[in-house]
Amino acid sequence: MSEDKNPYPGENNTGHFWDDEQDLRELDNRPPRWYMQAMLVGIVAIVIYSIYYPSIPWFGDSYKGTAGWTQITEMKQSVAELEAYREKKFAATEQAIADSSLEDIVRDDELKTYAIKTAKVLFGDNCAACHGAGGQGNAGFPVLADDDWLYGGSLAKINQSISNGRRGNMPARMLGITDEQASELATFLIETGKGAQGNPNSASKALYLSKGCIGCHGPTLAGNQILGAANLSDSIYRFKAEDQHASVVRTILHGVGQGNNPQTQDGVMPAFGHSKVIDAVQLKKLVVYVHQLGGGDPVKPAAKKAKAAKVKAPVAAKAAKTLKDPKYTPIVAKSDAFADVIAAAEANYKTNLAQNLAWRDTGKMIKEAKKSKDVALAKKANAQAVNALRQASVALTASPRF
Repeated sequence: MSEDKNPYPGENNTGHFWDDEQDLRELDNRPPRWYMQAMLVGIVAIVIYSIYYPSIPWFGDSYKGTAGWTQITEMKQSVAELEAYREKKFAATEQAIADSSLEDIVRDDELKTYAIKTAKVLFGDNCAACHGAGGQGNAGFPVLADDDWLYGGSLAKINQSISNGRRGNMPARMLGITDEQASELATFLIETGKGAQGNPNSASKALYLSKGCIGCHGPTLAGNQILGAANLSDSIYRFKAEDQHASVVRTILHGVGQGNNPQTQDGVMPAFGHSKVIDAVQLKKLVVYVHQLGGGDPVKPAAKKAKAAKVKAPVAAKAAKTLKDPKYTPIVAKSDAFADVIAAAEANYKTNLAQNLAWRDTGKMIKEAKKSKDVALAKKANAQAVNALRQASVALTASPRF
């Protein structure tokens, strides 16, 4: 097209054409009336909105609006409404938990299920930072999802630990142990903990017996739950590290909880029962939740007595259905032979993965067990996979998800 001739005179176009045939061109028409009216209404709405709600920066702060509305106020109102609803709906169940002993709560499937479901958030808020979202532990903090307990896995002991807290203590350099002796002793303990796969130097046991270790950890290295002394014979380490030998040496030389030693290991748990963080009913729920994570001591059935009316938790029907769900049913090993145990462990772990509820260490233990043919390690892996399924059957999910 020529620069000075418009092929569409009188069309009110701008003279801009976007293709060679000049079919696509830019017009200069007024917007539709409805569009202009909508824009004017929007301008008025913006003015009204800016006056009614917080909006414009105002001398270092902001204009608060005539409504006095804030997101925080709305959030607090919503939380208050939710708490009022929960208090009304679950008042009878909460009272039943308050009036029941820990043993009775665990014996009652409905109360136990309610306690576990409602305690999951409590555990996440107060315990997961140290012990992991699924009780799998973190560096320097015990695993709660196994049956290895420093102070005992009964309901009473767990309640005591959560209520009163714990403070680990182990003297440094017992009976003047030297650096070389500490390294030799650490090797002995680590190899002994490997069971049949280990190769401990029997001569090193003299160090264990002569340097005072036997006083707390016992002649078989099995520990003492009264003292909170760890079991040294099972390769389960509270102070887990990439270099486990160096970590054990550090504990021997610098102890645990020795405040005057900057290299000492720390072993402190706060006393939740003496704080205002959780109340008495919430504490009971946490005890039940931790107990069922995988290693709690079994609760004996109640003595037979006349049946009394019991409060039915609103989650009972759904919980019963969940407990019977075949996707949470573990495979049982046919025997204690390695082949049967590792097959069950792999099958249960595969089920874990299919439901997105596997624990991180399970797969690692299975691989190590297959490599070393360690039956004890295979059993531990299988137990952890079964525990994940059991937790999921009552809590609908086993955290953390990987």
